[in-house]
Amino acid sequence: MKRYKIVVDSKEKDSGVVKALENQDLEIEIATLESGDYIVNRRIAFKRLTINDILKSIFKGEKLSSAIGNMANSYARPILIIEGEDPFFPGRPVNLSFIQSFLKTIAFSFGVSTLFTLNEAQTAEVISSIARAEHLKPEPSRIQEIQ
Repeated sequence: MKRYKIVVDSKEKDSGVVKALENQDLEIEIATLESGDYIVNRRIAFKRLTINDILKSIFKGEKLSSAIGNMANSYARPILIIEGEDPFFPGRPVNLSFIQSFLKTIAFSFGVSTLFTLNEAQTAEVISSIARAEHLKPEPSRIQEIQ
């Protein structure tokens, strides 16, 4: 029997992250989520983006900041995972200060932590390790899990 449940937004159901999570000791529930892409419990949620998603948001005016803000308002520990190549490599055809400014804004304005992964398998590992750490906390400090 799977031990910990992670609720996954239906838009993520076909991702390699979900397949990797299913191969671990985790129960996966697919649902339409109002905010976040992966929910560990009432306290912790993840938003998964690529650097290209961030660049589209910066340059095409997509509402990424509001999506991250909604997640920050809904969860005590919102986490942004940026998946893919190094967003700060010198050959990128954009000014790196745009990316840094975006990351500073979500950290300072929304209190969102940012983690970087190289691929879907690494993203799944980050999510599962944080889920396990959260569920292994002593009982009095745990927040009720999603039912």
